[in-house]
Amino acid sequence: MQDLFQEFPSVSKADWLRQIAKDLKDKPLEDLDWQLSNGLVVSPFVHADDFETNPAPLSDQPNPWEICEDVKVDDPNTANRQTLDALEAGAEGLCFWLDRPLEAGDFRQLLSGVHLDFIGLHFAGSAVAENPGMVLGNLEKLAQQRGLSTTQLRGSLAYDPVPVSKIVDWSYLADLLEYAREKFPHFKIIQVGTPELRFGEVPSAELSPERSSGVLLRNANTYLQKLSERGIPVKDVAAAMQFSVPLGKSYFLEIARLRAFKLLWFNVLNAWNTPLQPPSITAHFQPAAYSEDLYSNMIRATTMAMSAVQGGAGRLTVLPYDARREAKAAYPQAFSRRIARNVQHLLKMESALDEVADPAAGSYYIETLTLQLAVRTWREIDLRYPIT
Repeated sequence: MQDLFQEFPSVSKADWLRQIAKDLKDKPLEDLDWQLSNGLVVSPFVHADDFETNPAPLSDQPNPWEICEDVKVDDPNTANRQTLDALEAGAEGLCFWLDRPLEAGDFRQLLSGVHLDFIGLHFAGSAVAENPGMVLGNLEKLAQQRGLSTTQLRGSLAYDPVPVSKIVDWSYLADLLEYAREKFPHFKIIQVGTPELRFGEVPSAELSPERSSGVLLRNANTYLQKLSERGIPVKDVAAAMQFSVPLGKSYFLEIARLRAFKLLWFNVLNAWNTPLQPPSITAHFQPAAYSEDLYSNMIRATTMAMSAVQGGAGRLTVLPYDARREAKAAYPQAFSRRIARNVQHLLKMESALDEVADPAAGSYYIETLTLQLAVRTWREIDLRYPIT
């Protein structure tokens, strides 16, 4: 393979700094620094000389993330129509939001016409939080009626009892994991994170990147500890978990935050002396990231989606540009959902970002930001394990 860089002479960081100082007319380079939360400072100029060796990618495998769409289930018939429209238009997974338990008939109607073994089946909402076993039970019955094995199905439950309950029924959760390991081996049973932000209230203040990631890791560590005490191997607990990560609008910061999170998850597993496996990350947009300008939201959705997939999200839900602003929209909601879906189609089918392993690897700027966030987050959670 021809080395296209051999025609260009190497330039040291010292040479670059001298040229920058000249161009800035002796204005301090520090004036260009990016001031982040909690005193974190990022220089806009990072060079290969800042690294002893070239940073290694966090993964050597491409990232064929799942194009997901939310379906709020108020009426099973209406939700089923939205479901089929989304699938016909290219959605690869659906997240059904259940605010009330569904009877077997309603559950069957919700998934009428859906090939269960072709897509990701995800369930969230208060009904799932209160009784996750109900969803799996209904899904098992429906699979039996259609002559399918539940081992052919993949998906997840947004079940995360640690942040919302002072008393967690760990025996129930351990039994649920054992049942799922046999019947639903391709399901994530624990979702660490609070996805209710998508249909709940906009938070009054966003947590800093290191603090929000720290909360997820601290809670995940609690699951590893409590469930391993009940005889479930740590590797099986880790395999049953996924992380719900809300994305902001800062392009480079969100890429680095997801990469830092992946690095720290490896660190947690290493501390438990268990085989390393990448975290399963489902990414969605913070509602507060959108403005009242719907057309600006269309563009913002693209850059936020790029942050997610370049950071390594395994599943992404793009928020429609008119979310919570339907009265301002000139087009029906079906159009805004289509645009949100197509953002991911462009990134996957035209830009081929799903065929690149760790696209941000080797960017000295993003690598530096990734490491800074990882160190700050590790201090935040204070698990007293060294960064490796």
